[in-house]
Amino acid sequence: MHQSGHHQCLMDDRQPARLPVAAPAVPPPPRFVERRAQFRREADRIARKERALLARALDVLATGDAPEQRLAGLLDLLAQTVRAERAAVVADGVARRVAVAATGPNDHDAAIGLATWLDSAAPRSRARRAAAKRAPISVVFRGMDAGSPGPSSAKSRKPSEDTDPIYACLTIPSAGEVTLGFSFRETVDAAALEERLPPALARHAAVALTLVTDSLATERDLARMRAVESQRAQFVSTVAHELRTPLTGLSGYLDLILDGRVGDPEVEREFMERGRTIVSSMGALVDDLLELSRIESGTLVLEQEPFSVADALNAVSAGLLPIALDRGVRLFVTAPPRLRSATGDRRRVEQIVTNLAANAIKFAGDRAVELAGWFEGPVAVIAVRDEGPGIAPADRERIFERFYRMSDHEPITGTGLGLPIARDLARAMGGELDAASVRGVGSSFVLVLPGPAGTIPTAVIAETIRVCLDLETERLRTLALLQAGAAATDGDRRRIPRDAADDGPEGPTDDRLGHAGRGDPSPSLARR
Repeated sequence: MHQSGHHQCLMDDRQPARLPVAAPAVPPPPRFVERRAQFRREADRIARKERALLARALDVLATGDAPEQRLAGLLDLLAQTVRAERAAVVADGVARRVAVAATGPNDHDAAIGLATWLDSAAPRSRARRAAAKRAPISVVFRGMDAGSPGPSSAKSRKPSEDTDPIYACLTIPSAGEVTLGFSFRETVDAAALEERLPPALARHAAVALTLVTDSLATERDLARMRAVESQRAQFVSTVAHELRTPLTGLSGYLDLILDGRVGDPEVEREFMERGRTIVSSMGALVDDLLELSRIESGTLVLEQEPFSVADALNAVSAGLLPIALDRGVRLFVTAPPRLRSATGDRRRVEQIVTNLAANAIKFAGDRAVELAGWFEGPVAVIAVRDEGPGIAPADRERIFERFYRMSDHEPITGTGLGLPIARDLARAMGGELDAASVRGVGSSFVLVLPGPAGTIPTAVIAETIRVCLDLETERLRTLALLQAGAAATDGDRRRIPRDAADDGPEGPTDDRLGHAGRGDPSPSLARR
């Protein structure tokens, strides 16, 4: 029995299953706590302060927070060290970057103020200062957990005690071209700032900031690449769908004709006409895709020169007038004097306005469409207004996305690329395109372009289009009130005897009866 058991043991040569090898979990060290308060020598105090700063910086770096929060934690640590309200850093590497910490959206403007000042005040050569543009600013928001450091002065200060901040900067030559910026509520000279943050501490802080900013830049680059790849995959899928759908219909018509299953010549002709329409729509889609490709690759050629806004609007109106008449739409032009000019590629501007006006004619029903132009200081403005159904707020945020089409626009032909291409063209010419709309009243698409002087700063363009959109929205809301008042008046008239209603000396009260000619817009579309 013993022998047989021994043989059975020798024959059972199975190996135990291996457990998966996992990386050991290393918890972060406990946070540094300052315990010693008095020192016999000044050198001991400075050395202790240096070790404390290093320990606290390692505490921030060792957390599992996102790079943005770790960077904010380091900037807050530096602000605490020099007893400042907030801190920022600017670095000149491959690309100049500025980062500043903020407590939240309400603190955003103050943080931007410090970062903008630091970008302009940081020491650099005169040649580099002349050649460089404004550096991109990264506003990082600190974590709100109890363990994260933060400037105590910002927490204790009440809003009523707000005063203009005082900025100061400290260059770290040993860390490359890195400059720290701080905002204070009291005056601090350079000597006091350097005493609070000696060169050794500043050098260690710069190393920690470099580690975090490099990690932050890498993570943002990866996120940007993932987003681009996702957009590319979605774009290819959408293009394939947009091409496959009409090809399926065209193939069906051709199969019916080639198989001899269509005996009626009239039906066969109808199928051929439908096929030609499909080919035309596919050609338009391919043209739009080629236009997008030229814009994205930077091969788009623009002939930027002054042109008459009035001539451009009249040319667009003349080209669309037959379509408007066929649909029963009143097309008006309110143009500035012919001598007033904008700067851009006139052919591309007419392409944008034609696209906008054609869309407005599609959705205006039997109502009016207006092409209006005017000037706001050095900026030219063109607005395409309609009295269509308007755009819902949810759709308003997405109408400039590629291939996006609103649910109630499915029966109307289109590629979904017209508005994205129009906006890209406007931006390529140094302008901007956006829309204002009120549901059930109408829409206004506003195109802003540089005036005769040429290039206009981006901030001026952005502010101009914001003001114009606010005015157009106000105009549409006023129109809605006028329509509601007119409807109420009509309801009252129906309750008054006809003889009494006709006694007024003014005659008809509908002002639009007297504005039937082209170029004389109805009051509902006239510019305020």
